[in-house]
Amino acid sequence: MIRNMVRIAVWGVLSRRSQIVKCLHDLSVLHIDQHSINKLSNKEIDSLRLLRGKLLGMLEALDWKDWNSLEESMLAQARKSFDMPLEETIREINNSLDNFQERLSSILKERDLLKDKSLKLRQAHDVTVHFHNFIKDENKKNRVVSLWWIPSDQQSRIISSVRARLKEISPDTRKDLFEYHTVRMRENENMISFSVESTADPFLEEEMNSAGAVRWTPPVAVKGEELSKVILEIEQELSIIPQRVQGIQEDLVSAKDQWGPKLAALFILADENLEELNVEADTLDREHFFMIEGWLPVDRLNDTIEDLKERFGNDVLIRWRHPTSNEWHSVPTSLYNWTVFRPFEIFLKLMESPGYKSSDPTPLIAIFFPFFSGCMIGDIGYGAIALLIGIFMYRKRSKPLVSDIGYILMIVSLWSFFWGIAYGELFGDVGYRLFNMHPLWIERSHAVLPVLVFTISLGFGHVIIGLLLGIVQGLQKKEHHVWIEKTGNLAMLFGLTFCLVIFKGWLPEQLFTFSISLLITGLVLLMIGGGIGGLVESFSTIGNILSYVRIAAIGLSSAILAVVASRFIDVFGLSVLGLFLALSIHILNFVLAIGGSSLHSARLHYVEFMGKFYSGGGKQYKPFSRRRGRNWKKP
Repeated sequence: MIRNMVRIAVWGVLSRRSQIVKCLHDLSVLHIDQHSINKLSNKEIDSLRLLRGKLLGMLEALDWKDWNSLEESMLAQARKSFDMPLEETIREINNSLDNFQERLSSILKERDLLKDKSLKLRQAHDVTVHFHNFIKDENKKNRVVSLWWIPSDQQSRIISSVRARLKEISPDTRKDLFEYHTVRMRENENMISFSVESTADPFLEEEMNSAGAVRWTPPVAVKGEELSKVILEIEQELSIIPQRVQGIQEDLVSAKDQWGPKLAALFILADENLEELNVEADTLDREHFFMIEGWLPVDRLNDTIEDLKERFGNDVLIRWRHPTSNEWHSVPTSLYNWTVFRPFEIFLKLMESPGYKSSDPTPLIAIFFPFFSGCMIGDIGYGAIALLIGIFMYRKRSKPLVSDIGYILMIVSLWSFFWGIAYGELFGDVGYRLFNMHPLWIERSHAVLPVLVFTISLGFGHVIIGLLLGIVQGLQKKEHHVWIEKTGNLAMLFGLTFCLVIFKGWLPEQLFTFSISLLITGLVLLMIGGGIGGLVESFSTIGNILSYVRIAAIGLSSAILAVVASRFIDVFGLSVLGLFLALSIHILNFVLAIGGSSLHSARLHYVEFMGKFYSGGGKQYKPFSRRRGRNWKKP
């Protein structure tokens, strides 16, 4: 349900403003109206913003994300840091952070340098590994070996020019002027290695430079006199660097475990103090007094007044009133449902918040969604698997979204048990084969028509409830065209239904006049409330009801697929292949059953049901509150 809200104004003595704001922060119930459009700024606020940004940056540098491990005791210990005057506190924390940040930056810089060096060494190793044997053999001849980058299409020309150049300085044709070895390294680039006498090396270099070739040089850290030594040094460095990087990584993990929770606690407290300063700076001041205005749930009004009066006595003056209908658009919406319904509020998080004084569909979703989903699955075996998965997810209390989905899955599984018993299904016909299990109602894979009629009846009832809620909502908001149109739609539906029932002979023909009267009345109301659009909406409503046939269709396909899985055992017997195929089909069918039933049941609620009454555009209730439990890190 949507909680009733009141407008509350807290007047306080200006000298106690900071204490009163902290008290409201502790109470965590007041949705404060922000008067300033732009970000507030003063020396303390700016300093806290910088501190918060520095803390968040250091947490990101440490890659610390374990917010769920924080405990109240950590915040209590960190809160002692804020016992001093705020300016002195910020200065002390900044000094400590600067020292730690310097050490952290040094470690991270060393790690990055090592990774960069490792990358360069690996690239060098990838080059030299192709020439290792060539270099080794030529060094034995006491010849100078060099490596060059050359364009692939210029290789022949460069080799010819080198040969011609070396012939000029050594006309002795009986002697090998040079040796070379080439490797294609990239699409348009080759690497060539030349081996020459030491006296010819300068001439080789001169010729290669004039040809536009680039000499390959090893990383600075492993320069050596000979390429053979360079290769050994590269391999040695590559074996050492991972150990050094691993050591640095262990130091970072240790620092993350030690400092992460402390920095996170300081970040939360800095953020909370920043919120308090923003609220203080945004209050309306009148000489020696200030005022904070906002919205408060009615059920928390008395406790809030008592707490403020008990702590501040005559230093506070509290005035409150109920909102007028003209203010409903600006009143924040706060949902409050029974514990068994609360996880189903997740469905409204995908939509705009409902408007104040509108309808909260959460309880009805909690009733009908698992009912429809369970009807589609309709199998005891699949329900048991869903229950185990739901229990596992529900126990993930540190992750509220996962826990809520697990709870919903558990409820769906219970309805799957119920419908599985009604249909007599346990992994399809396995229950019948092993335990001679028979349906308590009907076997849906054979009795298709009764299931179709049943699901259309479900749709009729579900849509009727949506229309009734739309009428009530229209009356509450005094939107006459809305409730008149919904009433006309309702009258049309009942008139058509009575006509069909009379034609079937289930009601006396004397009621035919009454059904025609309902149709005419509904048509008139539709035209008054919505004009031609209202008439079109009535036909759309009939389509919405027929859309509930999908409950039967998806359930029927799931039942047939489960039976098909058992047929593989009939064909292949209790062989590995037969069991594998049967298990594969059951797994596929389970995934399709859970996914399909959830998606289509949600669709029936969002479109066919909630489309009849739900109106978004509401403001979400966001109280001025401290972090609690699972909400350490606010978005």
